[in-house]
Amino acid sequence: MKTEYVKSYPDSPDEAGLARASEIIRSGGLVAFPTETVYGLGGSALNPGSAKKIYAAKGRPSDNPLIIHLYDAREAEEYAYTNEIYYKITDRFSPGPITVILPKKDCVPDEVTGGLDTVAVRIPSHPTARRFLQLCGVAVAAPSANISGSPSPTCAEHVRADLDGRIDMIIDGGTCDIGLESTIVKITSDGVVILRPGAVTEEMLASVAPVGRDKTLLSKPSEDLRPEAPGMKYRHYAPVADVFLVRGGHDDVIAYMKARLCEDESSGIVCTEADRDEISGKNVKYLPNDTEGQARELFEILRGFNETDAKRIYCVTPSRVGIGFALYNRLIKASGFRSVGATVPIPVIGLTGQSGAGKSTAATAFSDAGAYVADCDETYRSLLYKNSPLIKEIKKAFPTVIKRGLLDRAALSAVVFADKDKLALLNSITHEAILKDVRRQLKQAYADGYKLAAVDASQLFEAAFDRECTAVIGVCADEKTRIERIMKRDGISEERARARLSSQHNEDFFRVYCDRTLENNGSPEELYEKAKRIAEEYLKGEAQ
Repeated sequence: MKTEYVKSYPDSPDEAGLARASEIIRSGGLVAFPTETVYGLGGSALNPGSAKKIYAAKGRPSDNPLIIHLYDAREAEEYAYTNEIYYKITDRFSPGPITVILPKKDCVPDEVTGGLDTVAVRIPSHPTARRFLQLCGVAVAAPSANISGSPSPTCAEHVRADLDGRIDMIIDGGTCDIGLESTIVKITSDGVVILRPGAVTEEMLASVAPVGRDKTLLSKPSEDLRPEAPGMKYRHYAPVADVFLVRGGHDDVIAYMKARLCEDESSGIVCTEADRDEISGKNVKYLPNDTEGQARELFEILRGFNETDAKRIYCVTPSRVGIGFALYNRLIKASGFRSVGATVPIPVIGLTGQSGAGKSTAATAFSDAGAYVADCDETYRSLLYKNSPLIKEIKKAFPTVIKRGLLDRAALSAVVFADKDKLALLNSITHEAILKDVRRQLKQAYADGYKLAAVDASQLFEAAFDRECTAVIGVCADEKTRIERIMKRDGISEERARARLSSQHNEDFFRVYCDRTLENNGSPEELYEKAKRIAEEYLKGEAQ
């Protein structure tokens, strides 16, 4: 088959080319087209033969469902049974990088849905995609336009490399703006569950409906899983070489990567632009420093390794907040859930949550189970001795709060808590010092023979320590319970307890961004037993 190429950029559309593309769709052929996320491989969503061609061209398992693409959100009523939450989501986020799973109507063939009685619906925002869909006049079923399992295509050249000669047409609409596939959600009786994270983040969705996570986002799916959406079961996003995520402090990660290059100079390395002066080599590639840029360029970089002699690729671990979580999801899928600890080669569990949630009780349970626990509050206090390095750094920024070489906490509070910029400056100083000492503690714990470590940190995400953890556990409780506990524990008024909590993330933040949560609205004994069981799972290597 000879593949036709059409250039139709948003600022210079090719109406005749797009018209030919729409005719190919209606006649049962396949067209690759750009979206704001990645390029899609489209065929008519009402033609079983088109769906079969898509699976054959990609080498895609036939039980892996396709997404149907529409010009307008209300067109979904022709193909699926819509509901109030669907329209809340699409009114807020569509056209855009969000896909919603709905009960399908009989007009949608089983070949499109992988035999499921649901169908995934998306309305892309890319101008070329929208005009193409408008001309088609029918829903277009489209997975990513690549060979199944490989990194998704973010430009027409990626599609050409994978599918030239296998499909009828490629529409070149330029480089994709986002670079990661759309967020996929299914609607439940009490909200939505994310089946694949994307640029519409959990925090954004939480403004519309309660949000949950499918367990396959961060753990290996079972062999008998029947996937409800793309990306849930099969190997995805991976280059030819094996990928490993590297966890740990920045200096430790760079040292680990340099050691891998010394062992084998062909090793692939993925770090950030900020590391360019520290590490270099023929197979060293640099992601932008910001997570949006990292998302946009990740697949381009992973694909690039297929043109090298790298057999193993070592990649920095991104933050899990915002679109960083989608980036993290793609990388753990690409790595086959393999990671290595650069600071210590044992599991490091982050324990976090609001004041009064019970984080200290969970930390005690981990310690009693045999884990080393680094308490960041205790570490902070230990670094504030007279004329210590941390005291000197604080004095440079806030000279009036240091008196005779010691910190005046009341004076510091008066200076920073009414000024967000000053508070951010203080955090940048203290977080760096605390985490440096925590990493020292972890190395010593490993040297002492510990098989598991936990870091008790209320500001774990703010300090970006989440990227150094094997998993992050959030201890959560409702606001009323937390306020009562703080009042009793600290002997303060309800007003002061509420003021303390107002400067912290609410419990929904931790339920959204942690790998797992421990709900603590009951007794301390119940929380202790739950936390201890989790610690024992990690010690035995049984944790998911």
